[in-house]
Amino acid sequence: MRLSKKFLFLASSILALQLAIPVAANAEEVQGDHIAPSWVLQTDYVALGDSLAHGMNEIGVIGLGYTDFIAQALQQDGFLTSFNKGFAMSGYTTKNVLADLQNDVAKTVTGFGYKEEQAKLRASIKEAEIITLTAGANDLLPILKESQATGIDTVAIIKATKEAVSNIATILSEIKKINPKAEVYVMGYYNSFPYYSESLQNQFKLLLATLNSTIKTTTEKAGAIFVPTYDVVAKDVANYLPNPENIHLSEAGYLAVAKEAFLPIIKTSSLWDVTQAIGIDVKDRTTVEVSWQEATDNVGVANYHVYVNGKLTSTLNADTTKITLKDLLENTTYNVSIKAIDAAGNESVQNPTVTFTTKGTVSFTDTQNHWAKEYIQKAANTGIMNGYTDGTFRPESSVTRAQAAAILVRSLGLTTEEKAPFTDIANYDATTQSEIAAAYVHGLIKGTDGKFKPGQPVTRAQLAVMIHRAYEQQFNQPYIAKGDVPFADVASYNAETKHAITMLYELGIVTGNGGKFAPEAVTTRGQAAKIFTNLSQLYIQ
Repeated sequence: MRLSKKFLFLASSILALQLAIPVAANAEEVQGDHIAPSWVLQTDYVALGDSLAHGMNEIGVIGLGYTDFIAQALQQDGFLTSFNKGFAMSGYTTKNVLADLQNDVAKTVTGFGYKEEQAKLRASIKEAEIITLTAGANDLLPILKESQATGIDTVAIIKATKEAVSNIATILSEIKKINPKAEVYVMGYYNSFPYYSESLQNQFKLLLATLNSTIKTTTEKAGAIFVPTYDVVAKDVANYLPNPENIHLSEAGYLAVAKEAFLPIIKTSSLWDVTQAIGIDVKDRTTVEVSWQEATDNVGVANYHVYVNGKLTSTLNADTTKITLKDLLENTTYNVSIKAIDAAGNESVQNPTVTFTTKGTVSFTDTQNHWAKEYIQKAANTGIMNGYTDGTFRPESSVTRAQAAAILVRSLGLTTEEKAPFTDIANYDATTQSEIAAAYVHGLIKGTDGKFKPGQPVTRAQLAVMIHRAYEQQFNQPYIAKGDVPFADVASYNAETKHAITMLYELGIVTGNGGKFAPEAVTTRGQAAKIFTNLSQLYIQ
């Protein structure tokens, strides 16, 4: 049985060396705190396999293996809740690993984060986010050891390799059945016999290249990740494989395999993706509010450091999770990153980062003397409406139904993954179709007989109905009119349309002209700029 992840991460900061740090932090405890704050979901790690995963070193003693160093690094970075290498056993072949899986063995925990002294294998796999597997070497070792005296028995090697690869495939399949979401990392083989004769070395290199290629293909086919280690070990054989009579790595070799082979691959996983922990709210062309989720820490976050374009600009208390950046330059790209710092000075490793470009002042060649110039400018600057490539806005041109739906959707920030059921929008680009679909899904438009008539100019009455529906969708409540419809020329319209026009008037979005609303008149782009700018201000309030 394991403690909950949240409780463990807050209450247990035990390194693989079994260093325990209580939750209540006095000065001495903070000084000994090596765990960094994190935005990453804390994970559980289970190591399976043979003596390499177990941690047997070059003198035949169990010590710190690559799995321990992976666990230490991940926990130090604030990523790990529990670790257990108790299912990795020296001498294990692929058959042994597979048998343990099939028999759901229980073994003594070697690691941290478990409440009980023993754990069952299948339950541990089910709860793990990270699993490493090292197996197959012991399937081949008896044959390879004999080769120094007799030469490589090709037939025996091929047979043993096929059996080992088949078992690995079955092991990975079983793991995926138990936990489809677990990320499984399979260790590739290094040259365990670098001190054999040169003639045997050439054969070993060819054999290992073929074997690693086969294991890689098998691993990836099963949805797991192959981790090559050959080059890492080969670059410093004297330090990493110092005993010619022993195939096991030294502690330095295991550290190199963890640090240079496994961890760089593990940390590219989506498990460490913190992009969803940060967001921005553009206030205007020079002001942006950046907000982020709280980070977690074994003792507690002390401060947040805010970096803008790589420079530390602010240090905030831990209870502050947003900052307003003012006086930014227009048309400028900014990169904002947040680091969490604890009382011991540990900094978060994976940091929420967002990149944005401020907008510049938009100007049009044909709006200088137009009555709606102010509204057009606001609509363009906020992205609600766009101009044309020739630099014009065309304020007196009519707004089509497709354009009205798109503008309304953009002003409200509505999206959808669904498609609209209209048969007459196929010729529009994907963005416009998606915006029409969002307007339909959110109940702003309905269409007639399966058609939307996207190219027709939208009348003022039709636009009023769209906005009325948007209001009720946005605020999740009907609008209660304070009085009767104020315009004499809408008496013949249905109740929804009259109610919509009344709402626009009472909210100050439209004023009419001489006591008339002109419901059948088409909506011009200038009128739309005013309507949608007023509407967006209403939602901000």
